[in-house]
Amino acid sequence: MLAALHLSDPDTSLLKALDDREWSRLLEFCNTAHLTLQLAQVATDGFPDWVVDRLRANLADNALRFEQIKAIYREAAKALDDVKVEHIIVKGFTQAPDYVADPRLRRQSDLDFFCPPERIDDARAALEAVGYKSYDVIKEIADHTSVLVRLGNWQSRGNPFDPEMPLGIDLHFCLWNERVSLIRIPEVELFWERRTRRVVDGLSFPCLSPVDHLGYLSLHILRNIFLYDWIVHHVRELAIFLNSHADDDAFWQSWCEIHSPSLRSYEAIAFYYARAWFGCRLHHQAAQEIANLGVLQQSWLQRFSGSSLDVMFRQNKDSVWLHLSFVSAHRDRWKILRRCLIPPRIAPIGAPSVNMRHKRLITSTGSNPLRQYIAYLISRSAAHGRASFTTLAKGLGWHLSQYRLLVPNSRMTDVSMYEPHGYAMDDGRYARKAEVDKHGSRNV
Repeated sequence: MLAALHLSDPDTSLLKALDDREWSRLLEFCNTAHLTLQLAQVATDGFPDWVVDRLRANLADNALRFEQIKAIYREAAKALDDVKVEHIIVKGFTQAPDYVADPRLRRQSDLDFFCPPERIDDARAALEAVGYKSYDVIKEIADHTSVLVRLGNWQSRGNPFDPEMPLGIDLHFCLWNERVSLIRIPEVELFWERRTRRVVDGLSFPCLSPVDHLGYLSLHILRNIFLYDWIVHHVRELAIFLNSHADDDAFWQSWCEIHSPSLRSYEAIAFYYARAWFGCRLHHQAAQEIANLGVLQQSWLQRFSGSSLDVMFRQNKDSVWLHLSFVSAHRDRWKILRRCLIPPRIAPIGAPSVNMRHKRLITSTGSNPLRQYIAYLISRSAAHGRASFTTLAKGLGWHLSQYRLLVPNSRMTDVSMYEPHGYAMDDGRYARKAEVDKHGSRNV
């Protein structure tokens, strides 16, 4: 997938070599990783006919779904306007056209509203008045209230692009959660003051300014890195923006004037991922911000950035060391490390997550809920223990390497664990192994 979605040198040859069973597994993974519609946009010559037909059906269904999304947004926005609650929309269709060419080419399962925190309760009441209800328990790490959904009579048929599938609404009370991250970025509070209005496909909506939109997406990627969550589809969209704006001097001059060096350093982490995974071009200012990162952040990215790919398949907590590198207070550093090593919560019996592993539904071992729950506890404890031990061991090795106690080139030791198939790390970026072996180290 990385090779096929590479921006400067896309290569679908590895995909063409898959058999039907492998294609089925890949498409299931793409649905979970929100990469299906991105895959549908690459050259499909040589793909099995049934794969091409499915991707075309996904595109058609999502195009119809976007029409529903527009109608739902207009209704929800009117409900908020009626009670004079101001809002902006983040993510979703606001990614068009700079991060995705057309909103129909992006999967969207909910609408993300940001409202001033003091008006969240009024916003929820307004949406409940038009039929929405809360259907989950708010998570401690969430940046929004419990999701609001109006289910009606809809029944799932296993199609993640079903045009009739209800759309959830998340009411965000912050654009950066200082309480969870323990990192204060006060400048984010100015994003609301700089909000603007745009029109996409005839839909008018309030949103972040272009510069702050880039900042919010980059911070959202950083947030999910800290939380060991999946980021690959967000990074691909960011890569598209960076690649298409690599020659836009006016935008990057404005970015430098509006965002402080401190904020730009956080954004640079996401820029590094976009270049490493998808080979996007970078404006010289964006590249300079990566070069300006601290020694610890530079070292971590070179050694561990691939672990954010690996986390989609097995638990790892390598990003805790990046998180700690941004925190100076000993109390906060200990709190972050303790939260990493000791699970803050365990799902109760009957919770949906009991039958989920890495966002995938696992086959039930029987009809006895207690037996399933015990199996979940054993599996989760074992995975958590392995990941914690490995994280501490690799973290120790990484810290020792900062003092030149390890052999030269030891920074490559852990990177090899996370290399995508057919790729090797080269100058902090992924290059095809055959090219690195043939030409030696080179810039991609």
